[in-house]
Amino acid sequence: MNINCKASALIRKIEEHYQKDNLFNSQYLIIKRDCENSGLGLFAYYVTMLARIEYALRHQMIPVIDMKNYANTFHKKNEVGKVNTWELFFEQPCNVSLEEALKSGKARYVWDDIPAYHPNDSLDFLYNDDIVSYYHAVAEKYIRFQPDVLEVLQRKEKEILGAPDKRGRVLGVLARGTDYTGLKPYYNPIQPELEQLIRVIDEYCTRYSCERIFVATEDAEILEKLIRVYGSRLLYTDQKRVSKVTTYLYENQEFTDREPFERGIEYLTSIYLLSQCNGLIAGRTSGTVGTCIMADHYEFRYIFSLGRYGIEDEMLRHKCL
Repeated sequence: MNINCKASALIRKIEEHYQKDNLFNSQYLIIKRDCENSGLGLFAYYVTMLARIEYALRHQMIPVIDMKNYANTFHKKNEVGKVNTWELFFEQPCNVSLEEALKSGKARYVWDDIPAYHPNDSLDFLYNDDIVSYYHAVAEKYIRFQPDVLEVLQRKEKEILGAPDKRGRVLGVLARGTDYTGLKPYYNPIQPELEQLIRVIDEYCTRYSCERIFVATEDAEILEKLIRVYGSRLLYTDQKRVSKVTTYLYENQEFTDREPFERGIEYLTSIYLLSQCNGLIAGRTSGTVGTCIMADHYEFRYIFSLGRYGIEDEMLRHKCL
């Protein structure tokens, strides 16, 4: 694997020199994300893998995902090099295994772990219906759930949202809390205060005649407060939630002391259920990007744009005018 990856880096230099996109006509593009931050969530992988899949297809290559040879948050101890954790949740895009692609002698790895352009949390992306629809079509065809995962998602949808013809109109809300609102990690999008969120929920429930609200949140305090406000109108999963977090979520033992697959399927379920709602209210996160792509069509969406943690404060402290 390392030899192949080093060779790909050399090929990149040669291709850039000759200004040719695929000098050696590789048949397979092996997609990886080699990141020291093991706390990346499932949708941080989802959006970059999706961008690479689209790139491969556009350049007449077959995309293959490698989350086997690079450590990630879904590996258990000693599983690196043994388990392709992408395949815990999704099928390979073109039903070609990593082993088959590497043995072919016609594969190269992506050069950079994060593409120069990928679905992202900017409003330019989230409110661009054409580009979101384009990535939705790619994801629908090439990021397919494993059959057992799809069964879980559909069962949860029926249990929580109800059958499509009987559920009425549901407003989806993504309320990110814990480490985001507690630690305010530098450059990450600022999340709305709960009071801001409730005002917009009330407005949009009235405007779009939504009888019920589905909330996706990992924050126990946010959920408790929303239950007090909305009572039986509020729908939610029974996932693990935490409160008063003083570390990053991926470092919180209470939250992470479970099977990696269990954490992943809980997150995937909440984002999938959001995608089945009539509309969306959310702060900017990778999960927001994921649900916008998964949704066949949102009738409406409200994405909070409140800046990024630390940026505005730093600018105001260092006024140059």
